[in-house]
Amino acid sequence: MDTDQPSNFSPEVMLTDAADYTPLFYDIDYPFYNSFDNKHPSRFNDEVTTDWHTYLGGKITREQIATFMLEGKDQPAIARSTDPRAKAFDRFVRLARRVDEYACTPIDPWANYGDKKNTLPKVPAALASEVVKDYEAQTDAFIKNRYAFQALKALFYAGDRAAFERFFTRVEKDMPRNTLYYRALSYRAGLACKAGETRRANLLYAEVFQHLPAMRPVAAFSFTLKDEADWRECLREATPELRTALWALIGFRTHDDARALREIYAIDPRSPHLGLFLTRIINKKEEYRNNLIGPEKRPQYEAYPRNNPMTADAAALIKRIAAEEKTQNPFLWYAGAAYITTLEGNTTAATALYDKAARALPTDNPEAADQLRLLRLVNSLTAIKAIKGDNVERLTDELVWLYRHNPDQEYDKGHVRFKTAISQSRTYLAQLYRRAGNDMYAEMLHHTSEFYTTPGAFDKLIALLEKPRTPFERMLVDLYVYSVEDLYHFKAMQALFADRLSEAESLMTKAGEYGTRDLGVNPFNAYIPDRMIRSKSKANYTALSLLRKMQEGEAKIKRGEDVYNNALLLGNAFYNITYYGTAQPFWRSQLIGADRPTVIPCYARRMMLDCSLAKKYYRMAVDAAANDEERAKAVFLAIKCDRNAFYLAGFHKLTSCDADQTSGDGGFDTDANTNWIRSNGFSEFKRYAHTQYYKDVIRECGYFRRNVSQ
Repeated sequence: MDTDQPSNFSPEVMLTDAADYTPLFYDIDYPFYNSFDNKHPSRFNDEVTTDWHTYLGGKITREQIATFMLEGKDQPAIARSTDPRAKAFDRFVRLARRVDEYACTPIDPWANYGDKKNTLPKVPAALASEVVKDYEAQTDAFIKNRYAFQALKALFYAGDRAAFERFFTRVEKDMPRNTLYYRALSYRAGLACKAGETRRANLLYAEVFQHLPAMRPVAAFSFTLKDEADWRECLREATPELRTALWALIGFRTHDDARALREIYAIDPRSPHLGLFLTRIINKKEEYRNNLIGPEKRPQYEAYPRNNPMTADAAALIKRIAAEEKTQNPFLWYAGAAYITTLEGNTTAATALYDKAARALPTDNPEAADQLRLLRLVNSLTAIKAIKGDNVERLTDELVWLYRHNPDQEYDKGHVRFKTAISQSRTYLAQLYRRAGNDMYAEMLHHTSEFYTTPGAFDKLIALLEKPRTPFERMLVDLYVYSVEDLYHFKAMQALFADRLSEAESLMTKAGEYGTRDLGVNPFNAYIPDRMIRSKSKANYTALSLLRKMQEGEAKIKRGEDVYNNALLLGNAFYNITYYGTAQPFWRSQLIGADRPTVIPCYARRMMLDCSLAKKYYRMAVDAAANDEERAKAVFLAIKCDRNAFYLAGFHKLTSCDADQTSGDGGFDTDANTNWIRSNGFSEFKRYAHTQYYKDVIRECGYFRRNVSQ
């Protein structure tokens, strides 16, 4: 399911170091972008595998290393190797697995409920001492670094903070400032946090946040704010670099992105953290505003009132930062300032800012160019308040470019966010064209059922689909949800339900496969109950062959040939092409498709539920019947039409296309299933109680059987 918020501004593209910040992008539903932080067991798998593959000189494959190290499966290539490095790798991994038996213990997510508690086993002191001892024995710098980390890991999961601190202090000066060091630093922060030393813990988490992007979700989640005094003291003790990280952490945790932006910029205008908070402010504004093209529209009532994340001060700050050009990425800031200005409705000023963004555009980033082009188009569309001359058609090339992109591309795939602009531009332009009286253009941009209820709607659409006159109309043809064959099929249905069979056949010949597909049933057969699944007919009928056969029947009736049987067959055919009948493939199309009457499109509803033509021919058969057995059958089939009309009396009052009329019972009389019989609807058929057909009906149909027995 697509749950992405409305957005045109793509942090995945706009930030030059987007991968380092992706988990911290704005997400309304999750604490981290598109997810929870559930990568603890696998966060460094690729990096660790690569490190060992390089150390082993490529003699052991990456797959063998990963299988042995991460899955715990012995590999003959490693076991049989005489290379000292491979032997050292083998010994190290076997020891690390023993530590991981405690470090990677599964946690019961329900342990916080009831009496259950997560009691995690601790690394035994003997095992921790063994790892420390092995560290002492190493001379290879690469191996020694990994044993140092394993020793710290073992001491952390042993819960021995004093031993951890002693060992960390002793080895810290010899540890390169790499991933292992900052992972160990996060252990140190965790122990400080557990001891209630929030200031020390926050400083350590800030260092992890600053230097190890992969651990930013961990640092952000673990960061703890005690009180304002503690926070100020924490800032006082931090270096300028760490102060930017601290403000980034508190900005993320408190959702005060504007404050974080202001404070970080004051410390270091070139801090890479700045861009993150710009994107978060903009993406929050997009989610708050919802409609991102045209004038802002806020609902009069909101179930959950929220504060506007884009205050005047925040907008002014972003524009000032862009104008001062002190950041690492002027393109990001000019584009962001321009987009904010677009959302404010000042499209002229936004254009000037987009021009500045274009001059700062990275030459090696085609997606950034696409992002700028998208934002410019959004600005151009927002500037249009009404259709005047060719003010929309001048944007045809840009709109064609936009609609060429995937409208379902999810944001977390890391590309430009096109889909909101694709959907909202069509909706907005449709509104403008509808206000201008051009309902046809409006419909082709954004489908609504109402248009098809207007006289001549189908003919206008067909004319445009067959002969678009301009590039803009050709674009509309490509966007339109229906084909010309869909429209001809519907017109054929309209002619058929008006009993204009020759015209219906002519139109159906232009309906493509609608006219030639196998109906799978014999529409001339009648059945006592409605809508039962029928076995495939021996006679193969298509829509076209059915229409021709129906015309033959009408001709025979006009000539007075076997009027009873021909009228009965025509009645069956007209009944089976309605919603109630067996010939669903005849009427199902892109324009008509429904599993219950309430969801039949409003423009087709009355037609598809109308049995009057079937009743006309059944009554003709009653008049032409030679005996009561024939009359019983024709009367029963005719009163089925009366029954349908009775129960639809309330439903047919719903003549508009309002969405709320396609839910619930839609106006049906649902009080009791005997209403029609009580209204004397069954009385005519009861005259033929002596016939075999009457007895067959009572036997097959529980509806009638129950009421006859009362």
